[in-house]
Amino acid sequence: MKQEHLSQCLSLLVGFCATLALQFPSELLGAEQTPVPSATPAATGAAGISPTPSPTPEPFTVRRAGVHKWTEQRHVWETYAQRGDEIWVDIINFKDWVNSLEKKPDHQINDLILYLDHIPMPGISRIYVHERKEWNDKVPPVQSPVTTVGFSLVRNDTSKPGWSHLLNQPVFKRRVIVSAGFPNGEEIPSELTLDKVTGEDQQFYLTIIPKFRTAFGLIVILGALIAFLALARHTHIIRDAGAPRRPDGQRPYSLARGQMAFWFFLAIASYFFLWIVTGDMDTLNSSVLALIGISAGTALGSAFVDAAKPVPAGSSGNQPIVDVTRPHLEVLAELTQLRADTQKELEALQKARTLISPSDKHALDDNEQQQNEVRERLANYRWQSAYFAWPTWKGVMYDLLAENNLISFHRFQIFVWTLILGIMFVANVYNELAMPEFSATLLGLLGISAGTYVGFKLPETKAQ
Repeated sequence: MKQEHLSQCLSLLVGFCATLALQFPSELLGAEQTPVPSATPAATGAAGISPTPSPTPEPFTVRRAGVHKWTEQRHVWETYAQRGDEIWVDIINFKDWVNSLEKKPDHQINDLILYLDHIPMPGISRIYVHERKEWNDKVPPVQSPVTTVGFSLVRNDTSKPGWSHLLNQPVFKRRVIVSAGFPNGEEIPSELTLDKVTGEDQQFYLTIIPKFRTAFGLIVILGALIAFLALARHTHIIRDAGAPRRPDGQRPYSLARGQMAFWFFLAIASYFFLWIVTGDMDTLNSSVLALIGISAGTALGSAFVDAAKPVPAGSSGNQPIVDVTRPHLEVLAELTQLRADTQKELEALQKARTLISPSDKHALDDNEQQQNEVRERLANYRWQSAYFAWPTWKGVMYDLLAENNLISFHRFQIFVWTLILGIMFVANVYNELAMPEFSATLLGLLGISAGTYVGFKLPETKAQ
């Protein structure tokens, strides 16, 4: 009985499976039997299996730049370079950049030139090229081709226009964007930008004014200037030896010699400054020679005119009868006392005149002469008191602009022209890094002013 019962159950099970198989089409069964080559990311994620990401190639860019030394440091935050240094530039995926250009240039890697602040430097061509592979620190890491190109920061005739943009209005150091590219203007993007402030952004600085050479030059020029000022104060290096003495016993400063010294120091300081910044030693031009020539001619003409003037014996100006070597406050106090005493003397003479008989002409004339002498001494003391009360700069300006104790326009004219041209000279040297080129008309105008200055001295010579 048990065997019969078991056979019936088995028959029922086979019949159920056959019925179930007849309900599905044969195509579906064939599709289910087709093997799946690989699992999709969704199915894999559902099954708890981590996907393997495909590596993404790095974009082409300039990654790093530095100064070529015996020990290369490629992971530095700041880099400083100056003219004459050799620098290297790391380019990531250089070939990909070339292939991305719309117009495929007919250039190779050997044709690369340096770009600084997006300015092509055609005179600075590569000096060496080195290619290698480098792994980055991303996940997963990617191996990228790195092309290191070396450049020498030279300033020649070809690279001068580019250097002029970088060095104008110089400071001690200036941050620049370093890149490379082709002479046709195609530039590789650079990560050494000025916009980012993250820790991954490298900073590249170009030293415009070297501190050591600048300090040495300043010491020399300032030393010469200090020595000149000391000589100008205590000697006749720029004084007018033929002019009457000032109230302090010194000869007045000469406008012509002062102008010559002004252009001398301005030209030599500008020449040294241009050499420090650009390295050029041929920066003088015809305008500088003309300015120095005009100033020297003015001083020479003034000296000839002064030498022709007769110098009367005892003509030494309105000298005070006090010791002018003492401090000015003590001199002023003594002059004030002399003015008070002289004023009393004049009042006494005026009172005495009232007692003289009108018929005594000799006594009246003698009294008038004495009053005139006292008035002259009183005016002299007033002028000397005012002079010693002036600051030093005011006394110097009076020497340059005054002649025979009167401010003259021809002196004022040449002084103003010299000052204006000096300001233009300094501004052009700083902004353009070149000595200014003044027109012949402007130089002629300065020459006319100088000739007028010398010409106004001639009538004084003839009158004497």
